[in-house]
Amino acid sequence: MRQLLAIALFLGGVSSAQADEIRVLTAGSLKGALGAIAAQFEQGHNAHVTLIGGPAGALRDRIIGGEAFDVYATAAFPQAQSLTDKGLARASVLIARNRLCVLVRSDSAITPDTLIDTLLRPDAKPGTSTPKSDPAGDYTWEFFRRLDREHPGAYEALTGRAQMLFGGAERKMAERGRDKGGDPIDRALDDKSVDLVFLYCSGAMSKAEQSSGKYRAFALPEPYAITAEYGLTLSPLASSLAADFFLAVLSPSGQETLRRFGFIPVTAPGSTH
Repeated sequence: MRQLLAIALFLGGVSSAQADEIRVLTAGSLKGALGAIAAQFEQGHNAHVTLIGGPAGALRDRIIGGEAFDVYATAAFPQAQSLTDKGLARASVLIARNRLCVLVRSDSAITPDTLIDTLLRPDAKPGTSTPKSDPAGDYTWEFFRRLDREHPGAYEALTGRAQMLFGGAERKMAERGRDKGGDPIDRALDDKSVDLVFLYCSGAMSKAEQSSGKYRAFALPEPYAITAEYGLTLSPLASSLAADFFLAVLSPSGQETLRRFGFIPVTAPGSTH
C-alpha cells in the first residue's frame, strides 16, 4: 500500500514535457540491471537512458549540491528518502533487496562456519567498500557492529584493519590504484593483501561464477545476515518519459530483470518479501 501511495504521489505532479534523454544516477551495483531495463525501455520509447554509476552516497551528495538528474537509484533506501525529505525529489519507493556476501579465493579455508573466528584473529585482513560514500561499506560496518555485541572490541579492530578497495570518490579510487588497470578486488585477493572481500551477493555470486573457479562466495551466516534495501526516486523536474522509466523498473518485467541480476524483487509475483 505504501508503494502504491508513493507512486500516486509522484505521478500527480510529473511534467508532461517529453525529453529525449533520461539521466539516471545509480548505485554501481544496480548499473547492470538498470542497463538491461533501459535497453528494453528504449526499444519502445523515443528516449535515451543515460546511466551515471557510482557510490550511491556520493551521488546523493552531488544531487544535494545541485547536479541535474531525472531518476536516482540507491542501495540504501534512506538515501533516496533523504532527498524526498529535503524537497529535492518526489516520493521514494523500494525497488529491490540484496544481501551482504563474502568473496574469497577458492583455496581459502574461510567458510560460513569459520568466518567469524577468522575475522576475530588479529591478523585477519578484510577488504571492504567505503562507508558514507557507498552503502556497501555502511552495511559492512553494521555487520562489524553486530559482531562487536558478542565480541567487544571487534568493531574497532575490524574497521581499523579494513582495506577500502572500492566505493570511494574518483580521486581516491585513482590513488588506490584503479587507474593501473584491472579490478582492485581481484588484485587484492590474488596478491593476498586481503583474505576476503565484503560485497553485495548480486555482485559476489556473479564474480564467483565468472571467475572460472578462482573465487567462492557465500552469504553472511545467521544471526549476522545483512539485507540491503534499494530505493528509487524521481526528480521534481522529471518528464513523463522519466516517470515511465521509473515505472518500468517497478513493472513485472523490470522486477524479473532485477531478479536475473541477483537481486530480490519486491513487486513481482512470487517474490521474496
